Amino acid sequence: MQNLKRDEQCPHCGRFDNRGVSIDAVIIKDSQILLIQRGVEPNKGYWGTPGGYVGWDESTEQTVNREVKEETGLDVIEAKLVGVYSSPARHPKQVINLVYLVKVRDGEVTHGDDATDSKWFSLDKLPKQMALDHKQNIQDAKKLSTSK
Repeated sequence: MQNLKRDEQCPHCGRFDNRGVSIDAVIIKDSQILLIQRGVEPNKGYWGTPGGYVGWDESTEQTVNREVKEETGLDVIEAKLVGVYSSPARHPKQVINLVYLVKVRDGEVTHGDDATDSKWFSLDKLPKQMALDHKQNIQDAKKLSTSK
């Protein structure tokens, strides 16, 4: 796609040249974090937090609920905004990411949708290579979870 000026429409599709928005859910319970193994690029095969793109006619809170359910099988009971991550370098498509600290109902963890696996990890022993900026997201969420 050609580089468009701000507020200029693409002559092919009619959309504006703007950046996508995604969410990620940091799920911490008993000093462990639930991670999913990514089944799609970028960083396919790397461990990361459950998440995905905000859909049309969907709030970011609805996206958190949907993505957690799709990728882990669990239901969200509470979600607190950790932060907004907008560095163009954080994602190859310059996606803006909203990160939530999430509490879920007890239940069996399953993986689905874009996740090829899901697993609880000790917060002290995260995988060496993680997707995108997810290690930073987890560190920021840990600060919020201990500031109660």
